Amino acid sequence: MEGFFYDQRKQVFQYDEVMNNQRQALYAERRRALLSQDSKGQVLSYGYQVITDAVASYANPNLKPAEWNLETLLSSLRSLLPIPKDLAPSALAGLSSDAIDNFLREQLHLVYDRKEHLIEQQRPGLMRQVERFFVLQQIDLLWREHLQAMNALKESVNLRSYAQKDPLIEYKNEGYDMFLEMMDRIRANVLRLMFTFKPTPQPAPQAAAAAAAPAEQPEPVEAALPRFAF
Repeated sequence: MEGFFYDQRKQVFQYDEVMNNQRQALYAERRRALLSQDSKGQVLSYGYQVITDAVASYANPNLKPAEWNLETLLSSLRSLLPIPKDLAPSALAGLSSDAIDNFLREQLHLVYDRKEHLIEQQRPGLMRQVERFFVLQQIDLLWREHLQAMNALKESVNLRSYAQKDPLIEYKNEGYDMFLEMMDRIRANVLRLMFTFKPTPQPAPQAAAAAAAPAEQPEPVEAALPRFAF
């Protein structure tokens, strides 16, 4: 009996260890958003990863340039990033895979700096608040969905033992793929939200009566954000 319950506890621990590793990785990203003063760098790093993944898919250095699909590369990135419409696939032809990656990162910098300039003109300091807000929002939202999906996976893998498959190995492998997919969605959603975000206009200043009124609390960043439906 002791051996049986020991095996049961060991199995539970092994499943919990998979989730604990994922939790530590995600919470490190969350702490980065909460504590770091470089929220812009965090969002840009998301853009870098999206670009690198897209280049690896459509301009793989292991393939011949003739086999690259530069048109699909640009169209896939335009769904997330406001890449200039006049940038044609021919502009990337003749470049190496690394050169394409670097060129697209430069384009990301240009459009992001332009976006920051427009927002800071309307509301100084708002850009950093919005970056942190969207990163934390998407991490919390998609992590909750991921927890539910992992619970469902845990229940389903036990049936695979009938097919001579180790449920724990199946849980680790599929759970890892699901975690990577969640991180991809977080990065993509944050970028999409940042580039579609438009702050609400500030109300016109009131007359002398309002000026004499007690000072109001600063408007929270949520009040400047649009209402998105997820």
